[in-house]
Amino acid sequence: MTTLLATGAANASTMNEMQLDGLLTGNTLYLNIPAGGPALPEGGIVPFKYGEDGSSSARLTKELTLVGTWTLREDHYCVHWDNGPKNSCTKIIKTKDGISLVDLVSDEIRGTVDRILPGNPEGI
Repeated sequence: MTTLLATGAANASTMNEMQLDGLLTGNTLYLNIPAGGPALPEGGIVPFKYGEDGSSSARLTKELTLVGTWTLREDHYCVHWDNGPKNSCTKIIKTKDGISLVDLVSDEIRGTVDRILPGNPEGI
């Protein structure tokens, strides 16, 4: 997996709690997931919904939708998936090239934001 430092991202900034709240709450982020991960080995665009009520869902494939709850922290957020990883924490890094979601523990890029839509257009 690629880390943000390995990409040479100069002037990268980690989003704070207020910025995370504005970006995530009530929105669906479409993430470009790199190939090689355990949940989506071939990679691709995956919708992640962050509900205003703390609910979260992600449609990995037609057959697999993760559901759980998410919470904000000072400079990251965590998702507790009912049918997947527990306490999965992510920081969001802004660079001149875009927005990356980075695993809080491993510092590996989980995906980059392809687009953001309000609400739950996928019905997940």
